[in-house]
Amino acid sequence: MGRSTGALVTSPFDGTWRPRYDPPGLDAPPDVVSLMHGLFECRSCRPPYGVPADGREHEGDGNPRFATLQIIVVDDRTVRLVGRREGLITYESTLVAGADGNTMVETRTAAAQAGDVLVPMLSGRHDGSDDEPRHVMFRISLERVGAPISGAHLVSGSWRVVELDLLDHDEDTTYHLSGDQLVMSDRMGRSYAAILDGSIAPYLGDPRFTGVSMRRIDGRTIEETNLAGDAVVQVTTWRVDVDGRTMHVRFDDGAGHVMEQTGFKVR
Repeated sequence: MGRSTGALVTSPFDGTWRPRYDPPGLDAPPDVVSLMHGLFECRSCRPPYGVPADGREHEGDGNPRFATLQIIVVDDRTVRLVGRREGLITYESTLVAGADGNTMVETRTAAAQAGDVLVPMLSGRHDGSDDEPRHVMFRISLERVGAPISGAHLVSGSWRVVELDLLDHDEDTTYHLSGDQLVMSDRMGRSYAAILDGSIAPYLGDPRFTGVSMRRIDGRTIEETNLAGDAVVQVTTWRVDVDGRTMHVRFDDGAGHVMEQTGFKVR
């Protein structure tokens, strides 16, 4: 009887969680792009770059997302960017300005840090066009800051992000804790089943990781260590609030790249 009753206890981690992407604050610098006289520039990017908008591939000058970049002017409101590294598409962005020129929507590849470069996040769910995993994409809504630039393409100017989210909620992640075993799966095709004792279990579906080690910090906090072979690639701390609906996550790759994020339970 005691074991049966214990099996009915639900851990605070059990359920499906969705990351929350909050737009930058009003004091954050705007995104600044320009398309004039056949040259596309992203002046707010790090590093900034300028590429001829002639539909051809051009060197990316050390950009962490791509080695070459292709700028395609689709029409007077739409511009498409395609970045590649070693022949593979690693970055896609489509900018569509509103008819009034005061709003814009961008769909853009979501990326993850991998050493000194950013690699596209891939979904295990296919789009039906082929057998290859598709890129996970952000949808970003922006509003113009200041007046349009005279003589420039409509996407040109300073833009403030007002809303962003993943197009298909690919990062929705389901956890189930049974005894000391935590089982994880998400809509991107990633999964593992690991004991919370620091032992290493296989990490499936993410090319960055081969193994995972889990450790319970307390009743509402778990530490996840991701490995590539014997090397630690990333340490993630998951903490659930007492409300049982909010999760705080801290990602640390050990090389100075730290990201904090909040998620919420969807079911």
